[in-house]
Amino acid sequence: MLRILLIMAALAIAGEAAAQNAAPISVSPPASSVNTSAGPALVTGSTGSAQIIMIPGSAVGGLLMNNGNGTSTVLSPGSVPQVVPTPR
Repeated sequence: MLRILLIMAALAIAGEAAAQNAAPISVSPPASSVNTSAGPALVTGSTGSAQIIMIPGSAVGGLLMNNGNGTSTVLSPGSVPQVVPTPR
C-alpha cells in the first residue's frame, strides 16, 4: 500500500513539473473556406493529405481531398460526396 502511495505522489509531482514547463499552445485562424451547397465550409486543420472542414448546419466535420485538377472532393458523414473548386 505504501508503495502505491509513493508512486502516486511521484506521478503527481512529475505532472505538476510537466505542466509548469509546457510550452504555450498557439491556435491560428482558419486559412481558407470552400463554397459548398450548404454554404462556406471552414478549413480547420489537416490529416495527412486531406484537410478537415466544418460545414454549416452539420454537427460533425468533414474532409476536403484535393483531386489535383483544380477541384476537391468534400466528404461528410451522412451526405453525398461533392466536387467543389479548389481554393487558391
